[in-house]
Amino acid sequence: MKPLRRQFRRMGGLGRNAKLFLAMTAVSGFGSGIFRLFLNLFVLARGNDQAFLGALMSLESVAALGLGLPMGVLADRLGRKQAFLLGLLLYTVGVFVVVLSSLDWPLMAAAVVWGAGDAIYMAAGPAFMAENASADERATLFSTRMGLMMLVGFAGSLIGGPMPAWFGSRLGQPPEGVVAYRATLLLAAGFMTLSLIPLLMLREQRGGAGAVDDRVALSFRSLVARGDVWRLLVPQLVISLGAGLLIPYLNIFFKQRFGISDSLLGFAFAVSQLGTGLATLLAPISAERWGNVRTIVGSQLASLPFLLALGFVPVLPVAVGAFWARATLMNMGNPLYTAFAMEQAEENERGKLGAMLGLTWSVGYGLGPGISGVVQRSLGFPPLFMATGATYLAASLMLQVFFGRSERAYGLGSLRSAPGTEGSRRDG
Repeated sequence: MKPLRRQFRRMGGLGRNAKLFLAMTAVSGFGSGIFRLFLNLFVLARGNDQAFLGALMSLESVAALGLGLPMGVLADRLGRKQAFLLGLLLYTVGVFVVVLSSLDWPLMAAAVVWGAGDAIYMAAGPAFMAENASADERATLFSTRMGLMMLVGFAGSLIGGPMPAWFGSRLGQPPEGVVAYRATLLLAAGFMTLSLIPLLMLREQRGGAGAVDDRVALSFRSLVARGDVWRLLVPQLVISLGAGLLIPYLNIFFKQRFGISDSLLGFAFAVSQLGTGLATLLAPISAERWGNVRTIVGSQLASLPFLLALGFVPVLPVAVGAFWARATLMNMGNPLYTAFAMEQAEENERGKLGAMLGLTWSVGYGLGPGISGVVQRSLGFPPLFMATGATYLAASLMLQVFFGRSERAYGLGSLRSAPGTEGSRRDG
């Protein structure tokens, strides 16, 4: 309990902007927890198959990929608050079109708009956190945000699980039909739009659109040319490809493999998010003892046996327990990684670096679902579990090779001045 109390004290010391950002995250994350739980099932209930679903999810990520760098520039020039407002507008429009359209092609168009909103958030979010926390507070803020997303996602999944059955009974529709799922998703989208309230209360820390010095227009080229940036991006790419192959479809996997109800599905995902949220809140304390790289790599490697148990043990309680353990271990180090990445850039470069990280994630997450939909239709899920495990293993080993030795010698916060990294201002 002492580590948890210490983490709560650190959270209480965060500034006003950081706390409002966390409130915005909480409100949006609650709706998103419900939305993500049932989106795939809604698309399939419409009569679409896994290949269409994979194409839809890939298009969203490809749009975020194509727009990632322009949105990174826009996030730096507009200022973070205006960028968040634009991102929320685009995301909300995309979500409502996806849920309300009876045709297929508007879903594809909405996925592009949705992806643009995602791209802005991926660029502006990490930069905003880095700018509204001191160097000592950043790991706490990044971890708190990730943990909070998981905890409110837990609430969203737990409360949202019975919603399709409730709406179905009230509307005289099947509990796993299009109408019940659509009503559930509309309610979730409404919750997400309420994040506008804390967003409007944010105070822009910088001078607005003109605050970014024009001389950093070359920063994209300078970032791309830096070895430390590539060492950050390549493992991100490998993990995103593995995640895109499998993670968006785990709700479908449980439905097809075990035939579980929506309520049980919601409970399983809720507990998974709860465990991940608690582990994420404690991640900075683990990093203090073991180091960031050892914490990230160790937790990712420890998740692999549970990933395989989830995919290949045909016993529901074992699969659910493995699902919980895998998610907790695999995700607990994510905010540490993002916080470290933001340390490698100057303030006026962070939106661009955030965009590059988001862009890299979108490459893998854009390719993965489309491939996965085709594989599911012909071979089922076993090859996907093996492929995802292989990519996670490869990425973890890359992180250890790229950063492990420097961390042992200098500490992760000092990597930029380690021997062999003099070629750039902030190497990792």
